[in-house]
Formats: sequence, structure tokens, C-alpha cells
Amino acid sequence: MARHDDPIERLTALFHNGHLLSQQDIQQQLGPISIRQVQRWLGDIRARAAPPLREELRGRTKIFFFDERERVAPRPMVALSEGQILALAVAAEASRAALAPTPLGEPLRAAFDALLKGLSTDLFSFESEHEGAHWHFGGAPSVAIDPAIFGDLTRAIQNQQRVRIDYYAASSRTMSLDRVVEPYGMGVRSGSWLLVARCLRRREMRDFSLAGIKSLKVDEDYFHPPEEFSLEEYFRPRFNALAGGMRVCVRLLVEADRAPYFQRKQYHPTQCIERTLDDERIMVRFEVTGLEEIRSFVQSWGVGVTVIEPPELVARMRQESLGLAERYG
Repeated sequence: MARHDDPIERLTALFHNGHLLSQQDIQQQLGPISIRQVQRWLGDIRARAAPPLREELRGRTKIFFFDERERVAPRPMVALSEGQILALAVAAEASRAALAPTPLGEPLRAAFDALLKGLSTDLFSFESEHEGAHWHFGGAPSVAIDPAIFGDLTRAIQNQQRVRIDYYAASSRTMSLDRVVEPYGMGVRSGSWLLVARCLRRREMRDFSLAGIKSLKVDEDYFHPPEEFSLEEYFRPRFNALAGGMRVCVRLLVEADRAPYFQRKQYHPTQCIERTLDDERIMVRFEVTGLEEIRSFVQSWGVGVTVIEPPELVARMRQESLGLAERYG
């Protein structure tokens, strides 16, 4: 598929740049084309409501232009390779799922569309506007986020200002009012948008689901996060979304028929295959904060995975296995 610059877009950009053009000037700028084609393009631009296309007779020549008070900064032309365009198309699709419930979802779509229109490229072999149909990155979180709360929170993070929130905690089914927190950043974990903040009431770092923030007010008080704080490191020890306590070493014995899954896929950044046994079973180690989510992970493998340590997780798995056996007879 060959992609060429849109001549009407190029002509509009010339007018926004302050050019005063006759029909012959346009032929020279965009040719080789006929005067009739130039007239059609001028008609298309004139049909747009804003800005209006002005015309003026200079001697015997009609000149076309935009009033300088109505001109806007022209969109720059961007030259990208086929690989770069493909990467952008896929990245836009990958981001769509995470950003859809936020006020950034629609601007992302509009920005990507505008970028595609401004591209100046040679021949490339795919249609970027349809590339999203070839990729799937999972569904978006189902709970929409209040645009006002999202916007105020984004600015508070950028300006390092404290905020006061009314927050509903789904786990305890309680509402806390006027809670003062210092927002460090936001992240998406297991399909949930989370605010990472230091809670002044608890005097510790906490996660707050954005869906649980019922109201938010930005304070005039400022704060300074520790220089060593990193969102990447903050989330790294978790197995999924839930915050835990101290870091715990978890060792799993994986049966031979399940071992290939752990050998080809990293289920957690700390995953390490410590050794392979003679019967092709493997010993896998994780370092995580909290045991609740890795407990669910282990249960999902049934008898294919056995907890070796820590003892408290072994006891928890034994207790739940006995309960299940009793329930199902």
C-alpha cells in the first residue's frame, strides 16, 4: 500500500504558515496538477467552517490565504519507517485496554489518528488504521474512572501536592472520609487502576483503587517523595495487584508435565528455576510480598504444583485442601 501526503492537508498547512497563494502558485507547490484540481481543493478547504478561506484580487491575480488572526500552528510532518509505524499501531492498541476507563483513552485515539494523517512515508505493506484488528491485549477494567478525579490526581502527582480523599475500601466495606495522602504515582495491576500514596493517617505506603475514590480535593500542602522511590520497584515483589507485608521466599515443586510452562514463561519477575530433578520435575523459587495471590496461583495448577516452603503457606494449602475434600466428599 502506497501512502502519500494528503494534498488538501499540505495546502491547508501552507495557508496556516502564512502563505498567500494564487492558483498558479499552488500548481507549483503541489503539481503537476490542473487548475481544475486546484479549484476543487480550494473548494474543499472553503467548505470547512474554520478558519475561513480568504481571497483577494492583487492586480489581475486572485490570491488565497488565511487571516493571520485565525491561523493555527501547522501540524509537523513526520517521517517514520514501516517498522516504527507498525510499533506505534500495536502500542496504541496495547494501551487502549488500560486507558479506556480513564480520560486519556479518547485523546490517545485522536492523537494516534492525527499522527497517522501527518506521516510522510514511502511504501509500506500494511494498513495502519486496520492494524488493531490483528492484536488483542485483554479487556479493559470494567469500572470507569471519574474524569475530574483522574485529572486532579494527575496534576497533584506532577506538582507533589497532598490530596484529601473520601475512600471506600471494598475489602472491609468501609468508607473513610477526609483521608490525607501524598500521591506518588498510579499504576495498573490485574486490570485495576491503583493510586500509590503515603497515607498520613497510617503513616505508611498504601494502594488505593481509583474506583474506590469517591471524592478528591487537592491541598495547598506540598511534599517531597524519597529520591530512591521507584514505582517499578514498589510493584516488583507482588504477584499481582495486592500489596503484602514482608518479602517471602516461596519454593514450588512443579511436576514434569507442568514444567515446560514454567520454563517458557516468566510468571513473576523474581521467578527462578533452581534445579531440575532426575524425573524432570523442577524446583521453582519466587520472592513475593504477601501470600494470598500466590496461594491462588498455586491452587490454579491443582496437583501439578506443590508448595515446599514457607511453612505457613504449606499449612494454608493443606487446610484448604482438606476443606475442599470434605465439601466435595
